[in-house]
Amino acid sequence: RPAGGCAVGRPEAEERPLAVAIAALVHEGRILLIRRARGDYPGLWGLPGGKIECGEHLSEAAEREIREECGIEAAFVRHLGCVSEHLVEEGRVRRHFILHVCALAPRGTMLRPGAEGELRWCPLEALGPMRGEIIPSDLLIIERMVAGEGKGYYDCVLEKTGDAHVLKRFV
Repeated sequence: RPAGGCAVGRPEAEERPLAVAIAALVHEGRILLIRRARGDYPGLWGLPGGKIECGEHLSEAAEREIREECGIEAAFVRHLGCVSEHLVEEGRVRRHFILHVCALAPRGTMLRPGAEGELRWCPLEALGPMRGEIIPSDLLIIERMVAGEGKGYYDCVLEKTGDAHVLKRFV
């Protein structure tokens, strides 16, 4: 996820929640994941995506992020839902993301390595054993919103202590 901050209480203009397009690409029972090289979840696997630029529609942002991070063209299929995610450190909300989860159809599967991190097509049934290696909220997004028939909106709280990210809430 891209960097962004939030103070407790009423946020200032530059501290508003960050709108992010998260792309869920599933092809032949495998989902595309990226091991984040930087940002708030370095070293963890997650769904590719990034911030929605001013003047950009959600569908455009999702397609652009896949092209930039993965080097493949994909077509927007539908909006799966939204997650309001708080990343808490030292008892404070340090990041607040509004994650728009989008289903995209890849037009190809050959990945181009980039600066954002390692890319991998992972079998959906193999994600369980990777539980400690995946951003906890992304794993639930995949299980409930991508592979399942979960509701279209979730409140999420992740607490970061050292290098560990613990899911405190996903309702």
